[in-house]
Amino acid sequence: MAKANIETKDGTKIIIEGSSEEILKIINLYKGKEKAETPAKELKKFVKGKANSKPTITDTVREFLAEGFFNKPKGLSEIKQGIEEQGTFIPITTLSPIVLGLVKGKELRRIKQEKKWVYVQR
Repeated sequence: MAKANIETKDGTKIIIEGSSEEILKIINLYKGKEKAETPAKELKKFVKGKANSKPTITDTVREFLAEGFFNKPKGLSEIKQGIEEQGTFIPITTLSPIVLGLVKGKELRRIKQEKKWVYVQR
């Protein structure tokens, strides 16, 4: 694997690693010798999801959060029921780690009420 170091006029340092052809292509782009257009095929590598894909369960729970669903404490069964009302049926064992991930990401807060965890907006 080849490596190239570029320092711009304003002092910015750029380090490029890759094959010699890739480095040459980037250097030529930098110098303006090559068209600065990346083929769509190469851009697909950097796109997380497809534009036409359906929303994930996490996306649905985040929508609930934005709509104020979690203004009052909700248990997993209530969250599951809300998702089912939108036409998506999932087991509660699938929902649990998703909601816990949102708690760890500090999007939701978890409180223990009457020996059961409930989730509220932060």
